[in-house]
Amino acid sequence: MRAGNVAACLAALVLMLGAAAPVAAQERLPAEAIVATVGGPTPAPGVDVVLLSDLTLRARLELALVGRADAAPITSALLTATLEQIVGELLVAREAARLGTAEPTSEDVERERARLEATLGGAEAAAVFLRAEDATMAELDAIALRRAHVTAFFRANLEGSGEISDAEVEARYALGDHPFVGRLLEEVREPLRAWLASESVRADVARWLEVLRGRSVVRIFVPALERAAPESEAAGSGPAARAW
Repeated sequence: MRAGNVAACLAALVLMLGAAAPVAAQERLPAEAIVATVGGPTPAPGVDVVLLSDLTLRARLELALVGRADAAPITSALLTATLEQIVGELLVAREAARLGTAEPTSEDVERERARLEATLGGAEAAAVFLRAEDATMAELDAIALRRAHVTAFFRANLEGSGEISDAEVEARYALGDHPFVGRLLEEVREPLRAWLASESVRADVARWLEVLRGRSVVRIFVPALERAAPESEAAGSGPAARAW
């Protein structure tokens, strides 16, 4: 599905999110909470499934990345960008498996987890965030593992180590081209490092997404579209599942 079509479908999800509480475990989610599949048109062995809880948790993490996890609303634009990022990461991970790229090390996974925790303000703040979202540490670990796979793939393809040096952090801080303008460097050093790492991965994923789109089936599901969207949006919306 192209970005414009994704945005149209995800507008309905914004309405759903206002009334639906996040659910922590995949096995407790109903079938209609499936947002996308990667690797096949329907859930099946070997097919990656993106759940509504995955999407909303990642969207909240994106807001946390710029210090807005509590106050900012989840918008269709945010969901579109977040879903594109998740799908891109899954496509890269599948390509890495196809090519037999080296698995990420335990240090890779721990580094990604530490970055996620830094995004949220540290380990204790991350635990508070997860409780507020009715999510589990296992879900955060799953995100860290997927990102570690992506980083390992890019490293194998000579696209950077994923490390952000102090010099890079300080240079970007001095430029003022970041979400932490007006705050002291030492106060935002680690969140800014995590943001820079995330931006680097985002750019790499976007570049590879163009290459990998045709190699896997990606399907976007919004089964509750007609029920959630206003009549003017639901009318003529077509099938609830669309090809990417």
